[in-house]
Amino acid sequence: MNEVPTFGGVAMGTAIAGVTGRVTAIVADPTASGRMFVGTGDGGVWMRANSVGTFVPIFDLEPTLAVGALALDTTTSPNPTLYVGSGEGNGTADSYYGEGVFVSSNLGVTWTQLGATNFANASIASLAVDTTQTPRTIYAAVTYGSSANRAEASWVESDFSQNGLWRSSDGGESWISYPAGTFGACPYFTYDPCPAESVVIDPASPTAVLVSILGVGVFRSSNSGFSWTLASLPNLTGGVGRASVAAANGVAYAIVGAADGVEFSGFYESINDGVTWSQASVPSTTFGAVTLDGSSSSNFSQSFFDQTIAIDPADASGATVVFGGVGIYRSTNGGTGWTSLVPSGGTHSDQHAIAFDPAGAHSFYLGNEGGLYRFDAGLLTWAPLNASIGVAQAQSVGPHPTNSNVAIAGFRDNGTALYNATQPPASSWTEVDNLDGGFALFDTVNPIFAYHTFATTSAGAWISRSTNGGVAFNSAASSAALQTAMATVGDLGAAYFPPIASDPAVVERVLFGAHSVYVSNDGMATWAQQTTQDLTGGCNSGECALEDLEIAPSDHTKAYALAMETSTTFRPTPFKIFTTDQADMQVSVGQPEGAEWTDKTAQLPPIVFPDSTQATGIAVDPFNSAVAYLSLSGFTAATGMGHVFVTMDFGGSWTQADGNPDLQSPPPANALPDVPVLRLLVDRNDPTANTVLAATDIGIFRTTDGGNTWAPFNLGVIPAVAVFDIEQNLSGVIFAATHGRGIFELSGEGSPGATPTSTATTAGSPTLTPTPTSSISATATRTGTPSPTSTLTRSATPTASSTVSPTASATATATPSTTATISATPTTARTPITSPTPTSSPTATATATSTATATPTATVSFTPTPMPTVAATLVVSPRSVAFSTKLGKKSKAKKITAADKGNVSILLIGAQVTGDFQISKACGASLKPKKACIYAVVFVPTAKGPRPGLLTINNNSSSGPRTVNFQGTGQ
Repeated sequence: MNEVPTFGGVAMGTAIAGVTGRVTAIVADPTASGRMFVGTGDGGVWMRANSVGTFVPIFDLEPTLAVGALALDTTTSPNPTLYVGSGEGNGTADSYYGEGVFVSSNLGVTWTQLGATNFANASIASLAVDTTQTPRTIYAAVTYGSSANRAEASWVESDFSQNGLWRSSDGGESWISYPAGTFGACPYFTYDPCPAESVVIDPASPTAVLVSILGVGVFRSSNSGFSWTLASLPNLTGGVGRASVAAANGVAYAIVGAADGVEFSGFYESINDGVTWSQASVPSTTFGAVTLDGSSSSNFSQSFFDQTIAIDPADASGATVVFGGVGIYRSTNGGTGWTSLVPSGGTHSDQHAIAFDPAGAHSFYLGNEGGLYRFDAGLLTWAPLNASIGVAQAQSVGPHPTNSNVAIAGFRDNGTALYNATQPPASSWTEVDNLDGGFALFDTVNPIFAYHTFATTSAGAWISRSTNGGVAFNSAASSAALQTAMATVGDLGAAYFPPIASDPAVVERVLFGAHSVYVSNDGMATWAQQTTQDLTGGCNSGECALEDLEIAPSDHTKAYALAMETSTTFRPTPFKIFTTDQADMQVSVGQPEGAEWTDKTAQLPPIVFPDSTQATGIAVDPFNSAVAYLSLSGFTAATGMGHVFVTMDFGGSWTQADGNPDLQSPPPANALPDVPVLRLLVDRNDPTANTVLAATDIGIFRTTDGGNTWAPFNLGVIPAVAVFDIEQNLSGVIFAATHGRGIFELSGEGSPGATPTSTATTAGSPTLTPTPTSSISATATRTGTPSPTSTLTRSATPTASSTVSPTASATATATPSTTATISATPTTARTPITSPTPTSSPTATATATSTATATPTATVSFTPTPMPTVAATLVVSPRSVAFSTKLGKKSKAKKITAADKGNVSILLIGAQVTGDFQISKACGASLKPKKACIYAVVFVPTAKGPRPGLLTINNNSSSGPRTVNFQGTGQ
């Protein structure tokens, strides 16, 4: 898809021919001209063999496609050794977790997983490899990773104890973490380390290592990580947020974000590898009335998310440095002065990765929310390199109700796009609206009308409507009407991507969800209250707002509403499920309260704690309004809860339907794997409603018996990528929107239980043309870049807690343009993609002369860098226990009491003992408020004399892990 680049809402230059999704890491190989590797947010690793070759995915058979870091050891032969740090490390709600470090010595043909246990479900933001050591010494900067969904209902999947800097001295075979306190007190966690964000080794002095610790600062080691010293950065006041470091030939640079996550507190240079530092200037640039980056909190900046820095190797003095924030800048005098490299556009905003081109002095590659670009330092021009990189991040997909060749979709940071399979592949996708595209759908009764939501801004919820089949959209009047309706009743806010639903029986009737429900009877032109009730768990912001609204296809008087859990409030706000049999009503003179909704949350099984996991969606049986399925995020091994629940009586009762009713870990072989479920679809091709598709963090699974058994349903086409949405038109054709590999169509599905054939469509362009058939077999075809055939499953045995929610969105928000006018003739387009930040607002244009730009809001909103919420305190007693028994004998059990002294439940994520001790009795998976449970421990000495040990109880309370010291004496 062609996009006019925008920075802070200001359109810059002409349209870029070809834009793709989030690129998070780049390495250019100096041993082979043009060879390079690219890591993406949730689309895997891609390789180009030479300067004229295309990019191909080389990581699709691994258990995760989320990439945070790449490192290349060019000293090995016959090939360089590539290291991949999995899990995106940018700290947003959709920065997906990973599965450790992966290494390949044959250019990605095969991979070896390292640190699987250490880094399970964490994210690796940065890697540094000391190639002078054999085996290699590796440093990993580790932060938390999350799972999200189409509304941005996020859940932290990693364990905060994994945070911080890790070191391996044996090539990654084993890892040691630097314990909490190594880098000073963490302002976010009492017992756990703060996340590490950036780690570098100076190749000219490999014992010199620099690392940045979130919220603490920059540290230096002169002895390969055996000791650390806090860098003294001049005039650094007001706290520290995220920081990035770079080092080469004795020169080092550090850019430090402010504690609020918006502006930058300082830019620093060192000419002695970080021993001493001098203050330079923070780069910024002004376009019209908008100033990007810089050191003012009123600027259009987001230091928590947009940070990357690199030293130009062609400048032996080290004075040439490139920095990426929202914009991209270069300094040739050590940061004293800066030049913006986007005075006329040419690339996307929101920068994440820089790698200098070994074959072109001073030229470099840039990775951002719009993909991969090359800056030619001689010509001062940009070139997009995305023609073969298909990593679209789709939030939603809305099939045309009757025409299987047409769909509409919302994409992160790349707007809303219309798909027409009858067009040539290169122009089958056309961007029809700008900014971050959210929920997108056609009017079920008359698809000449189409609707979508934007990401919510500081000005409020934004929506857009089309009256010509999705070719052109208008947002100003309808958004103003909705914002007025919400403000009039004091609604406390909408989700980042708020839900909408089209009435299946009444044309132009649409529901919108925030804290309450609103209705439009004229295609989203005007709005009124549908009910006066607040359907959330009770927070004072959009953090707990409605994430899903579903009107029953068979009875438009019946509807379900689902509100998010959030831990960003003082105490966790539970998710909520409501139903109504008055979905066709609204607030009126005769009905002053509007429709009545009934809270069905308490009807869930007692093992489900709505304040201790995240619900992600509701799917209604297309033939029976009383039957619906609920999906949950999290890992059962961590939450103690299942992933799918079904009601047969309109929410009156619920039964677990993921094939693992006993919550076994791992689940039975024919059950749904223990992985977050993001969306469900009840297949209308099966009138019994027993066929259900589950969109998960690792692709799609299917049941044909109502949830008793499940099987993979990626059909060798969809890799292990998060699927945010799965929808079906009235003809039974299914579309799946992924968070990193574009949109897929399932065509030719026949009767339930039919054996699908795994056939991947391939084409030379990044957009594939689906070809529906009526055969019994099911074939998944992609509307993006083809990928190798493979069916993937992910191992998931985490010890995750979720007391912290990641930053849900970008700090700086741009208000949607008043009108996006699109020519009926589509331009050359490809599968669009997007970012978590509305910073970059793609201009909705069909031709380069028809530009609709976004205007930034007057204020900058920011969700602070994650901090733990004080949910409760876990009190353990006694804190020290003495044992004594004969050698080889087992002592009597000693009891340890764990008590929840708070007002919310605490997850007990697991207990471990060290030394000659064994747990003979353990508490359950959770502890209710004001309740206590017992751990029993026995002592079995293996030697005479003192035998110390330790009991650690991992949990998600604000008090962190609890420990009990054991003193045993073997006789």
